[in-house]
Amino acid sequence: MLTLFGSCGGGLKIKELKLFPVLSGNNWQYVDREGKTVINPQFGDASVFRDGIALVQTSSTDAKWGFIDEDGKYAIMPSYLSATIFSEGLAWVVSKNEAPIAINEKGEIKINLKDAQTVAIFKEGLAAFSIVDSSGLKWGFVDKEGKVVINPQFSSADNFCNDKCAVENADGKWGYIDKDGKIIINYQFDGAENFINGKAIVVSDGKYGVINDQGKYIINPQFNGMVNDGGKFLINQNDKWGWCDKDGKININPQFEYASPFNGGNLAAVKSGDMFGYIDKEGKIVINPQFEDAYPFNGNIALVRNSNKYGFIDKEGKYLVNPQFDQIKNDLRYYLFNGSSQFETVKTNYFNVDVITARIKKKITDKSVAGLNFDTPISTIMSKLKITQNDFSKYSNENQVVSENITNDASLDFYIIGNPWTQSYNGWFSFNYSFNQNYKPQSYAYRINLKNNGYGKEDLVIKSLINAMTGYSKDTTQSDENETTLKSDSLTLNFFKKNGVVIVIRPSDKKKQE
Repeated sequence: MLTLFGSCGGGLKIKELKLFPVLSGNNWQYVDREGKTVINPQFGDASVFRDGIALVQTSSTDAKWGFIDEDGKYAIMPSYLSATIFSEGLAWVVSKNEAPIAINEKGEIKINLKDAQTVAIFKEGLAAFSIVDSSGLKWGFVDKEGKVVINPQFSSADNFCNDKCAVENADGKWGYIDKDGKIIINYQFDGAENFINGKAIVVSDGKYGVINDQGKYIINPQFNGMVNDGGKFLINQNDKWGWCDKDGKININPQFEYASPFNGGNLAAVKSGDMFGYIDKEGKIVINPQFEDAYPFNGNIALVRNSNKYGFIDKEGKYLVNPQFDQIKNDLRYYLFNGSSQFETVKTNYFNVDVITARIKKKITDKSVAGLNFDTPISTIMSKLKITQNDFSKYSNENQVVSENITNDASLDFYIIGNPWTQSYNGWFSFNYSFNQNYKPQSYAYRINLKNNGYGKEDLVIKSLINAMTGYSKDTTQSDENETTLKSDSLTLNFFKKNGVVIVIRPSDKKKQE
């Protein structure tokens, strides 16, 4: 959903950082602009500080996410499986077996999005979220009160910026909506980025151009890549990077192997040959290419890499902090490039076992399974399920005849146990097969396939099913770690499990089998 150059902050002046997350050994620490350690190495992961608070992950085996202040003290204790950064006073967090919730900087719950699959940070008062329905993944928007203000209907969506948001339709085309969800620029682009200062980069037939807020081109699609860089654009032409002005006129010839935006400053990092240096706004080399990697200036300092270590330089290219740090965070890279973050979305961990239980319970009654009983001949079953004799194996008793999705976390297969084919030897080292239209099944079975948030929760599914089957009791003599048998006065249900799968079998009663 989000890209490195897709932030609403792209092309704007980035705030100066006080602290930088860098790797020391196996843990992340924070250093100041002089390279001094301010918060000791202790985190398994760490974000940039934004408005005095940073997202961090503990380094323990059972790692959890929380938030710290600039003194390194926990403002919100680490207790979450995943979390976003704070944006507009709210952050999304996810706990084990729970849906995303939005918390404020005191850790107080403000919103609970039970049905959301993925949710993004708030921008301009709205947060994009996705659900899964019968047609697949759909995106909509929720406000800070938790009210759905734009119903899920888009195949993909970015964040709001300049009161507009890029959205994708089912045909893979992008357009723009306003905050009422109304299409204001028709679906027509192969890709679309945020509006910044009334302009947006779009992609058409593999080429990048720029439109105004009426959807009209002010720079025709002609480049292989573009990045909004304030009043100009970083462009890629013939696999080289340079700059053009707001009208598309090239003012720094594409000549660099790679380039980062100026971001409101006077210097930009470029790659010439195998090394990085810095140019001014006229395209002149100011700091000679000498670094293995280089990043946009943040105030008067820039991160560079040499000998696989990171350090800081000043605007003359002199080291303020010699290369000594092992790694820098991707979140820091995102921030330096355009003010965005790698921690802008979270996925739900909520597994809706109730909908699975309700589906199975509805299909299994005292008298039938999916409307079929053990006196129902195979011909009637084929007619009801719209299947043919070719759906039955000549060589196996297990016949999968129906498959359907229940949720994004589970699918359901329906099996008829038994073989309606009769085999007879023809005397020539082969067999003839005939199909018995009056054959009656031995058993019916459901195979519940668990994935995503459902995977590994086989016990939870079985427990929920057992609790839902009223009138049955557990047969302890026929139950063990991987199999559970329930019995009523005349009926039996068998539950089996293995990794990612729960099987429910309803056998015919023994008298009929005899």
